[in-house]
Amino acid sequence: MTVRAYLDHAGFGRLRPPAVSAMRTALDQVMPYGSAELGQVFRARNTARRTMAGLLGATPEEIAFVPNTSTGVHLVADGLDWRPGDQVVLFDRDFPANVRPWLRLARHGVEFRWVPMRAGGYRLEDLAAVLTPATRLIAVSHVNFATGFRIDLDAVCALAAEVGALVSVDAVQSLGALPLDVSRTPVDFLAAGAHKWLGGPTGQGVFYCRADRLELLRSTPTGWYGFEGAAELTKGPGPLSYQLPERAVAARVEGGMYDLVGMVGLEATLAELAAVGLPAVGARVLGLAGRLRHGIAALGFTPATPFDGTPSPADSGIVSFSCPQVDSWKLVESLAESGVQVSVPAGLVRVSPHYWTTDQEIDIFLASAAGLKP
Repeated sequence: MTVRAYLDHAGFGRLRPPAVSAMRTALDQVMPYGSAELGQVFRARNTARRTMAGLLGATPEEIAFVPNTSTGVHLVADGLDWRPGDQVVLFDRDFPANVRPWLRLARHGVEFRWVPMRAGGYRLEDLAAVLTPATRLIAVSHVNFATGFRIDLDAVCALAAEVGALVSVDAVQSLGALPLDVSRTPVDFLAAGAHKWLGGPTGQGVFYCRADRLELLRSTPTGWYGFEGAAELTKGPGPLSYQLPERAVAARVEGGMYDLVGMVGLEATLAELAAVGLPAVGARVLGLAGRLRHGIAALGFTPATPFDGTPSPADSGIVSFSCPQVDSWKLVESLAESGVQVSVPAGLVRVSPHYWTTDQEIDIFLASAAGLKP
């Protein structure tokens, strides 16, 4: 079936053409020749690291590449030295990947405080109300996966600082679509997969760890390349030394051999994002999302978050709604039959355009949705 309007970047982003081309070249011209040609692709990871650092306002030493968002979240949840009575703040109706790793900490005596969802989003006064001197960490998603509510991370960090808490961010629904500068917004940890808004390959993800927080992660997996001097360890004729210090950079969590082809693809898609610039990407995404909000309201659908006709700081690239007269699953299936790709998390119809989405695709969606309205 021909897809006339692809509006599901919050579910699965389209692999960007530069990534497809770079990965195809690696598969055709490098991988079949083994070590004779591998030098062509090994440099991609360091290039991608520098580019990702630039996009986030971080340093390359604060960036590590991981397989997915969950791996990054677990690096923090499993790596901190938890004590009985420590409290972790969680958000009601957050995605399971940013909840389950923390709930496992109950075995260490960790306690949990929950921020309720109200009208599809979260109120800062509710967050402030659950913070105590025992709050060790706030586990927050930058953008809620279902409703599209974007929380004010600057305010979250300010509240965390008042009680000395860490902030860990699941950014899979914002990284690549909305600007975030960690040099100004002092989150401590951040994780995101590349297969959504970054437009990268599956099995690739980003982990950010603020430099002065790295030593807090006491149980990080390091792999053989996580140690200083590991690259030269097996090159000399002398005896091997295994008494090597851990590298003092986030990359020490990356382990050993990785997906070389996927990394080539990620490097290419990050380079494209950097060339466009995340401010331009964000402006386009929010502009298209605004068109969708107005169109959905005009059709009489029920938005997942309040909409008064004006832009809000809580807006993101996700626009979700429901229709009391039509089951959301059936609505999404009918849209798919007309060539419009959206998704349906938590019983909501979720529409998510990207920078490369055309205005015509928005028109097609709205016309198709209008035709399905009872």
